[in-house]
Amino acid sequence: MSLSGQQRKELQLALIDAFPTLASLEQMLAFELDKNLRVIAGEGSLQDIVFKLIQTANSQGWVEDLVRAACDSNPGNPPLRAIAERILPNPDPETSSVSSHNTPQKQTNQQQKILILTAIPHGLRLDKEIREIEEAIRRATNRDLFEIRIRTAVRPQDIRRAIAEEQPQIVHFCGHGLEDGSLLLEDDGGSNKPVAPEGLALLFKLHADYVNCVLLNACHSEKTAIAISQYINYAIGMNQPIEDKAAIAFAQGFYDGLGYKNSGKRDVFQRAFDEGMVAIQLENISEGQIPVLKKNFFGLRILHQN
Repeated sequence: MSLSGQQRKELQLALIDAFPTLASLEQMLAFELDKNLRVIAGEGSLQDIVFKLIQTANSQGWVEDLVRAACDSNPGNPPLRAIAERILPNPDPETSSVSSHNTPQKQTNQQQKILILTAIPHGLRLDKEIREIEEAIRRATNRDLFEIRIRTAVRPQDIRRAIAEEQPQIVHFCGHGLEDGSLLLEDDGGSNKPVAPEGLALLFKLHADYVNCVLLNACHSEKTAIAISQYINYAIGMNQPIEDKAAIAFAQGFYDGLGYKNSGKRDVFQRAFDEGMVAIQLENISEGQIPVLKKNFFGLRILHQN
């Protein structure tokens, strides 16, 4: 399809609203469409780059893919949803490789929504980590019970809004961590912004009624996991720096384990954690003691009593 001038203008405004920094737009395009924003649009202001992106997608015939990818990456954005409903021939496509964001899944008591939050890459293979998670869920025996949502280049307010909008059972953060336990996010200007463990713990306290597990696949994130475990049943962090290869292997093993059939009353998240540890060891990576699992035993006792 070819967009009219008014549709291009509306799409431009929607993309800027959904991806307010060049980094967030660049990551969306790379993760969802495997395209290089710099090659497509060059340099310039965010407004100019978005304009060039839309022009290129419109002229080359992949503008529908662009809209679906943007909605897939930021499904909670109202302007994106509105433009998608107007210009896509099927506004409820299966935009995710694992599950649709717009088509309700069969609801069961065991259904798990996984919210993946990615921050500043700085050379990290976050695209590969996300791909391995999706592949693990796709292979899972119980794959119909899982739904994945992805938010990229997150700022503190993005994390706060995403958790509130999506209400996930599992939150997976991949990015950088600092030695004091802070996670490295972005501010409104695209600069580095450390977020302390205490602030993240208080955020998850607000969502403890549905978030069951938080996985922080970032260096030095054990302190944050400990803080979060005051309110969340399971929190996984890294007690040292962790290399890209080990982080990806652990994520792959964890979600493989999460998708296996569970016999009896076995602790599902402990089983998934153990599977992630084994995945590191089988790859002969010397970082098998870095991931740590923290449990809120008081919360788990209440859960089992109910």
